[in-house]
Amino acid sequence: MSRGRTNRWDELAVFVDTAAAYVAYLFVVHAYLAWFNPRVATVHLVSSYFSFSIFVLAISWFALKLNFRGYSRRWNQLPSEMGMLAVASAETGLALVLLIFVLKANWFSRAIFLLFPVTAFVFQTLVHSVIKLSVGRFRLSGRDQRRLIVLGYPKRVSIFSETVAMVPEAGMQVVDQLPVRLGDGQTAQAAVDRLRQLFASTVVDTLVIAMPVAEDVLMPAIQMARQQGKEVRLVLDEMGALAHRSRLYDFYGNSVLVVDASSAHQTSRSIVKRVVDIVVSVIGIVVTSPIMLAAMIALKIDDPTGPVFFTQRRVGVNGREFPCYKLRTMVPNAEELKEELQHLNVMSGPVFKIPDDPRVTRVGKWLRKTSIDELPQLFNVLVGHMSMVGPRPALPSEVKLYGPDYRKRLSVRPGITCLWQISGRNDIDFQDWMRLDMEYIDRWSLALDLKIMAKTIPAVFQQRGAH
Repeated sequence: MSRGRTNRWDELAVFVDTAAAYVAYLFVVHAYLAWFNPRVATVHLVSSYFSFSIFVLAISWFALKLNFRGYSRRWNQLPSEMGMLAVASAETGLALVLLIFVLKANWFSRAIFLLFPVTAFVFQTLVHSVIKLSVGRFRLSGRDQRRLIVLGYPKRVSIFSETVAMVPEAGMQVVDQLPVRLGDGQTAQAAVDRLRQLFASTVVDTLVIAMPVAEDVLMPAIQMARQQGKEVRLVLDEMGALAHRSRLYDFYGNSVLVVDASSAHQTSRSIVKRVVDIVVSVIGIVVTSPIMLAAMIALKIDDPTGPVFFTQRRVGVNGREFPCYKLRTMVPNAEELKEELQHLNVMSGPVFKIPDDPRVTRVGKWLRKTSIDELPQLFNVLVGHMSMVGPRPALPSEVKLYGPDYRKRLSVRPGITCLWQISGRNDIDFQDWMRLDMEYIDRWSLALDLKIMAKTIPAVFQQRGAH
């Protein structure tokens, strides 16, 4: 398959999914106005929803392009495509909410923007299922078959060939296997010669190379396939599998593969996360500014001698330190008293927490229980020191005691809330806290961030694990 054909098919797949999302929007609007709430269905309102559909179309297309990973092809399975569609639908819903807020579209029904992403996901999944079922039956008839040669490490050649045989609906057929052991020069040359013969005498669409393969086999095989316009696919070994979330770019003539540790490091998603952080932090600052002002007044009344804000150096992305802002909840000399109270620490690991901390002021205790003391960190989010969701920022003294397993939590921006925050906070020991942070980094998605932010509010009101 040529690069041009692949791109055209990719664009068609995005177009089909965007159309499914658009139909889902029209369906939800019609259902709401015609069935659930017909008394509000004025001509002006119907026209407004229809005009807004242009924005929905653009947002859906952008979200799908952002998450596009070559779906709807014979090499992909439906569950992986559904995962991509779920993320795209969640991002579409969030973008729609932000757009409604920016445009002050108060007429837009909450029911519609809640139901639309779910309905879009259902419609898109149905389209994918029908396409896969129809194409699968077509391929089972023997048409649209792609003929493969599998070359490489013997065990992986065998496993991949058996997998192809188990999924005939994928429309692939292995016409020959060329196992080559590492370091076996004689077999390697024979495999290259055999490949040349097969290309000349047999119908071959794709060369599949099962890694690891020595370079004296890999490069001649790839060059031969490219010279004859054959598609080449690599079945990666354990080392190469790290490229699952990777991107390739040219660095002044050098092809560089960036292997990301998790989806949280993907550039496109990092941009989306940053945009969400800016919008949510601005909204948060505007909404909570009266609360912060009232808390500042209470602090001054309770302790007129001390400052209102407490600024502490914390560790951010990859060890960069930044000033973390909080409302002061302790006596001014709290840091000097820490050593004297070290024996009361109830947390395992390098974290210091004690119940009924005597350094906490009367107002400070209430601010901590309600998490109001952390509201100034919205300014940290706005300037880019922190994110709305991420591992809580650690002290430099704590980071010095981290082992290699824990330093991964420094690879992303620290956050105001996280899995730890909604799972019990100080009631969770240090090892479980670190495990939750690693889980967040590995599983990151915009949908997960939204879920954590939604669960943070009831967790704060219930004061779970707040000391």
